[in-house]
Amino acid sequence: MNPVMEEVLARQLRSLKRIYLVMCVLCAGVVVAALVLGGPAGRLAGQTTLWWAQAALGLLGAVLLAVVVPLSRRRLLDPGRVREAGPDLLRSWGLSEAIAPQIARQAVYLTRFTAGCVVSWGLAASVALYGLVASLLGAHPAVTGAFLAAAVFTLLLLPPGAGQVRRGMERM
Repeated sequence: MNPVMEEVLARQLRSLKRIYLVMCVLCAGVVVAALVLGGPAGRLAGQTTLWWAQAALGLLGAVLLAVVVPLSRRRLLDPGRVREAGPDLLRSWGLSEAIAPQIARQAVYLTRFTAGCVVSWGLAASVALYGLVASLLGAHPAVTGAFLAAAVFTLLLLPPGAGQVRRGMERM
């Protein structure tokens, strides 16, 4: 790999690790807030409203973690997509024709990899926030715990992969 790309990769991985740490701290803060702030607000709204709110949040959380996260990671983290992309698609991704093709494709892949990681982590953190909202609505602790556990598990399952991005860039 080009020495410039090695340096860019090292800096990008450090940034990704910092972003990942912030997302983990955010999820931990949401878990603590759900434990501390979870209250009877949902009991005032009535069980029907609470049931629909729990169902809507549960469906949205399940779709995000089971469908959107895997699809976004498949589209953004796939090195073959960048390697096999035509000139028009590469131009739409911001690939400059003045840069050597291999280096430019590596830069595009690194950008897409970064975006895929951040999007996945953000979606996982949003499910933790759904758990906090469910807790504030007075949901059963098992419902709140399911949201929080799913979010934390997903976040811990998807750390920044230095080996994965390096292998992807070397395939360009």
